[in-house]
Amino acid sequence: MDLMKWERPAPIDLWEAFDSMRGEMDRALDIFRVPDSAGLLDRSAAPAVDVVETEDEYVVTADLPGVDKGDLEVSVTGSLLSIKGEKKAERENDKRKVFRKETWKGTFGRTIDLPAQIDAGKISASLRDGVLEVRIAKREEARTKMIAVSAG
Repeated sequence: MDLMKWERPAPIDLWEAFDSMRGEMDRALDIFRVPDSAGLLDRSAAPAVDVVETEDEYVVTADLPGVDKGDLEVSVTGSLLSIKGEKKAERENDKRKVFRKETWKGTFGRTIDLPAQIDAGKISASLRDGVLEVRIAKREEARTKMIAVSAG
């Protein structure tokens, strides 16, 4: 009986392929990592996002610590939800010495393709404690309808 080499299954989508490639590159370059620099390259250029579907709506949450409401732009075009913004640097203080800095500053953006059954007229967004929450209602025809079954 011959043994076959196990190979990772093909990626499901493009982002999974990129994540897989990044993981392999991280493992290959790990020998060059200096202990003080660990974590510096681990940050993604875009905020972490969760998309949850309920019976009546989609709820999108994004982690945006340190981002002010005025520096945030949320828009919908068709079924594409775009989140753009900027995290500004805190004021520099000459009297303190930074020992380690892993937080980030700068502009960011995320675009999420939602199902086509969204109701673009019923969208709300709020920012609380560094978490953006966007609620997008489903169109009436996309909602689950219960059908009564009669005895025949």
